[in-house]
Amino acid sequence: MKAATFRDELLESLRELAWNQWSQLGVSGSAPLRRDDRAADPEALLLFTLEIGRTDPRLFDEVLDWLALNEAIVSVHRLRNLCVTPTDRALVEAALAWTARVRGRGRAAAADASPEVEPLFPQIRMPDGGLDAAFERNGFARPPLQRSQKSLPASLREPIAFALRLRRMLGVGARAEVVRALLTIRAPRLSSKVITASAGFAQRNVREALTALLEAGVVARVDVADERFYTIDQTAWAAVLGLPTAPDLPFHEDWIPALRALTATARWVQGRDLDALSPYMRASQARTLMSNVEADLRFIGVPPAMNTAHGADYWDQFTDTVRFAVRHIAR
Repeated sequence: MKAATFRDELLESLRELAWNQWSQLGVSGSAPLRRDDRAADPEALLLFTLEIGRTDPRLFDEVLDWLALNEAIVSVHRLRNLCVTPTDRALVEAALAWTARVRGRGRAAAADASPEVEPLFPQIRMPDGGLDAAFERNGFARPPLQRSQKSLPASLREPIAFALRLRRMLGVGARAEVVRALLTIRAPRLSSKVITASAGFAQRNVREALTALLEAGVVARVDVADERFYTIDQTAWAAVLGLPTAPDLPFHEDWIPALRALTATARWVQGRDLDALSPYMRASQARTLMSNVEADLRFIGVPPAMNTAHGADYWDQFTDTVRFAVRHIAR
């Protein structure tokens, strides 16, 4: 398969994934293709969409509209924690600066003199007129953006909005994320390592949250050898949340590693020189990419056996691996 054909296919499937989740959370768009029974991760989804939305300006702008409406239940601390690359950080800071401006927390200052900027939407011609200052200061060129004001508050009783519902109950911080992990991961007990990976906060923040929840009697601790495990009464929580039984709680998905791997892949396939590479070099670079995201892919069930072909033959295996990952995460 040609690189351009695969790139178009992948980006279309990732846009569909983003639209489907956001439309269930209140973003103005088409009706969702399916109702998700998994709890979304708002910050992981936002970070993913700030990249994927660069290929779909309407998606990008409507998600920013949603952010401006729902800023109070989005964790800026956690969003910044999830950033991996300088591009991640620049996109997040631009989005936060724009949100602060439209929320009335100060006028955006003029951009620094002669900043290095790139088009926010690479497929669209660089605007000739004035640029949006919040984005320009962070290295991106786009016309000034005004809110569409089409977004709606998320329906907090929907499974996909479970994280947001817990934040309304417990506040926007590590405690809500710890409880979310304990309620949605179907396991009799969880290690602090697993909880920390899902929570998206520093180990110290998670440890403090667990200590507070232990003192409040919300969670219980089980020590096995030298490791600490934590449990929660899912049946009691289901009753508090108005759910018939514990199995009716939303399900967990490893959104952080999954969306991180898909973001890295989407950026790579959009490289300018990809189509010009020889089949061998393209396959070689694809293998390097997969090596970099291998640990993340394991979280979503991609078997190591999908990384065994040699030479130029690896390209077809690479495209099959990525399709497998997308199908799994979009199920």
